[in-house]
Amino acid sequence: MRLVIRQRYPNHRVLWVDHERQLAACRNTVYRMDAVGRREAVASYHPGLPKELLSHFRPIRHLLRLGFHNLCPVAGGGWVAVVKRTLLKSNADSRTFRTVGHLRKGNKPGFKGLCVDDCGRVYYGEYCLNFHRREPIGVFRSGDCGETYALMHEFPPGDVRHIHLIQWDPYSACLWLGTGDADEECRLYRSRDYGRTWILVGGGSQKWRAVGLCFTPNAVYWGTDAGSDTGLTTNHLMRLDRQTTQPERLIEIQGPCHAITSLADGTLLAATGVERGVNEKDDRAHLWASRNGLDWEELMAWRKDLWHPWLQFGVVHFPHGLESRRDVHLTTLGVRGGAETYLIATIED
Repeated sequence: MRLVIRQRYPNHRVLWVDHERQLAACRNTVYRMDAVGRREAVASYHPGLPKELLSHFRPIRHLLRLGFHNLCPVAGGGWVAVVKRTLLKSNADSRTFRTVGHLRKGNKPGFKGLCVDDCGRVYYGEYCLNFHRREPIGVFRSGDCGETYALMHEFPPGDVRHIHLIQWDPYSACLWLGTGDADEECRLYRSRDYGRTWILVGGGSQKWRAVGLCFTPNAVYWGTDAGSDTGLTTNHLMRLDRQTTQPERLIEIQGPCHAITSLADGTLLAATGVERGVNEKDDRAHLWASRNGLDWEELMAWRKDLWHPWLQFGVVHFPHGLESRRDVHLTTLGVRGGAETYLIATIED
């Protein structure tokens, strides 16, 4: 297999795609894009003049975590989104995002830390540095399409560092939740009652540390996110059989996995990141693919740019909704030639 890049959009990050739409953010505006380079503004957020001016400079934008980080559609044609420390909502008939709330802690949820369930409820999990584990970490839910949020579940101080992911599983009709970062904090939970109660699926080591999950009818996949804080711990792609609930290591990968997803034809994709940890094999973000979930091939790699990882890790992100497409949509961040670039590509055998 090989990746063939069809279109590039510098200074854009793709946040949502489905079978008929592809939405990407450029600074403080979300655009609907097409495959030949045209774009149409969907809605904008106005953060104030100082942040508006600073967001024009990519290194400052990354350093200050400006711009859009999460975006999902909700019932009625509207959108929920997250910018730095702020929850946003845009109605179907509006061209602007309005503030509906503020994050209790942290700048943003994880990239897969915001989701919508089959009834239209919106969830997000708290992600903050929490170095000393003194903060309680919560899961919030909205039952009114992102207008208001209420605390649904809370981990007490010292239990977990933060929440990596909260995702809806369309095959088992349940929510999954992932936490980190120390061995005893790395866990995957499942909820069959829309976040009221959470059942531990597994945990206790870095093999359960995931920043995103990929769902198929027979299994759940993730890549381990053993980062620069884990010494020489190696990273792997993992498969959890739905019947046995036993995790299986598939292959070793070059670094922590920062993204995983699937396409409409069943192809699975996973991407590693560059944090400059001693457990990383090189200084590249690698893209992997599999047609059957068992046999994996590397498609492409991007070298980390010259900026320090604290400014921006070298990573690849997949948008929400990619499971509905046969072509590949991704954003490269912090890599040479694509420090913040939306790519549209196809996979050829």
